[in-house]
Amino acid sequence: MSKEIEVIIEGTYPLAATLTLPEGNMKFPLVVMVHGSGPTDRDSNAKGMPLNIFKEISEVVAKEGFASIRYDKRGIGASKGDYYEAGVYDLIDDARAVLEYAKKHQNIDGNRVILLGHSEGSILAPFVNEIISVDGMILLSGTAEPLAETMKWQRQEMINDIRSLKGFEGWVTRLIKLDEKITKMNDGLIKVISETDKAVIRYKGKKMNAKWNREHLQFDVSKPLQKVNCPVLAITGTKDVNVKLSDLEKIKALVQGECETHIIQDMTHMLRKTDVANSMSKIMNDYKKSIKQPIDSELKDIIITWLRNWKSRDVKVHESEFIV
Repeated sequence: MSKEIEVIIEGTYPLAATLTLPEGNMKFPLVVMVHGSGPTDRDSNAKGMPLNIFKEISEVVAKEGFASIRYDKRGIGASKGDYYEAGVYDLIDDARAVLEYAKKHQNIDGNRVILLGHSEGSILAPFVNEIISVDGMILLSGTAEPLAETMKWQRQEMINDIRSLKGFEGWVTRLIKLDEKITKMNDGLIKVISETDKAVIRYKGKKMNAKWNREHLQFDVSKPLQKVNCPVLAITGTKDVNVKLSDLEKIKALVQGECETHIIQDMTHMLRKTDVANSMSKIMNDYKKSIKQPIDSELKDIIITWLRNWKSRDVKVHESEFIV
């Protein structure tokens, strides 16, 4: 039976978090969870999109004897600050503050810490590791290139999807030139963002985080990945339309530590499986239906097996320190 403790972490802004401890009175290895993009809380939930990814994973790792900490993003939930004003440097700094806090907790073994990132969190985690080195890393739906490049690929995939539509739906999208409208709107947004130094702008009536978008142009995750010396687990699904499946092998080639990769058939970016056709529009339309189910059991099993192997290997490493 695990125990959840509500804590406040003093960083640039106070961050509200949940520290989950397994049963027992000892120092536990720790999993620090780093968010994907969007206004998500500690459980990976956003308005209208209750993913519960980190909540479920915290329960999984607790059963394996691992503590975990998950936090509300800056300006979300019970955390202070302004979500829309936060840039990439801010997100890295917040994750660092959470990591530093948890490492010092009386029930945490600060020498056995794993960073777990989902989506954008898989980009942030290697940068956090540059500041405070960790002992393991789990990258879910990660990428091996700048986010701007991945987003460019996403847009092209969306356009290809639109152009492949058949029947009446295809006729309508061609009639209104939807593919051209998407390109024009994106080009306009990039121009506005690059020509301002404001943290927040409004574009087409929608509030946008300009600072976050600008800063992502400076961040290339392939560079800090080359400095990762700890064991890594990287997992992506075949129906993940948000990242390139091929980046799994790039991650494996870049990191210096042992890297285990897994491709899960039919799993999406939401870490659930779907039986809809492998089409960006169909998969994204299925998100709200699929998230009513728990995260994928195969994903959980892979994480459990990796954690057990990591713990076994880690114990042997620590035992060797006492051999004379």
